[in-house]
Amino acid sequence: MIVSDAAWTSVAPNWDRLRDHVEAMKADLTDQLVAGLQPLAGQRVLELGSGTGELAARLAVETGPAGTVVASDFADGMVDLLAHRLEGVPGTEVAKIDACAIPLESGSVDVVVFRMGLMLTPDPDVALAQIRRVLRPDGRIAVAVWGAPQDNPWMTSVGMAAMMHGLVSGGPPIGPGGPFSLADPDDLEKRARNAGFGTVDVRVVETSQHFDSVQEHIQVVSALGPHIAAALGAAAPESLDAVRRTVTELTSQYRDGDGVRIPVRALLCFAGT
Repeated sequence: MIVSDAAWTSVAPNWDRLRDHVEAMKADLTDQLVAGLQPLAGQRVLELGSGTGELAARLAVETGPAGTVVASDFADGMVDLLAHRLEGVPGTEVAKIDACAIPLESGSVDVVVFRMGLMLTPDPDVALAQIRRVLRPDGRIAVAVWGAPQDNPWMTSVGMAAMMHGLVSGGPPIGPGGPFSLADPDDLEKRARNAGFGTVDVRVVETSQHFDSVQEHIQVVSALGPHIAAALGAAAPESLDAVRRTVTELTSQYRDGDGVRIPVRALLCFAGT
């Protein structure tokens, strides 16, 4: 399930519009990520798959006037989004970078951050080897990926409903490039060690995401993923109504007043050279 540059570019405006939802869902994870990387003052940080640019802006505050944050993505539309968000933010640079072919010199950065992107690469082992290469001898990484499908009903309920009504095909996206392809903590640790990291610490981060309504839940989830965005964007009104009814049933146990509060699970991996 490898998604192209063009496909991610097509949903970049949605990521811009929904940046508050994106960041709220990852707030606890991000706090732990930043805390686990301290001290960051004066460090040169490479962020891969920078998304909305909000984390890069926060990292720039942490690195301070003597540090640098290189915010990057592999899709043109996302790079444009980063450039707009980080314009005028001191200590930041924006670049188009493929995590599997990082165009930086070996041993040129202190820290690499990859929040919710490693599992989407075509070959995470190659990406981890590239990350290891560009780190200095005392370099550190923080990598975050989604947990298992059953632990992330905020995402899977919409995908399952779309599949049940014939809008998408196949099972949960657990294969290479899929959002759940690195959901096993032991596997993630093994991959990091195989890439040459000597110290590896994989943690489970559990939180939740609130949506004001089932309709908002569907709109947010379907807007952020290129595959499902295309499928629901082309669906007939009656199919969308059927998806809404099914998602309502699948998430009934998470009802919170008029809205829903749905579990989210991620893995956070810290590693050092």
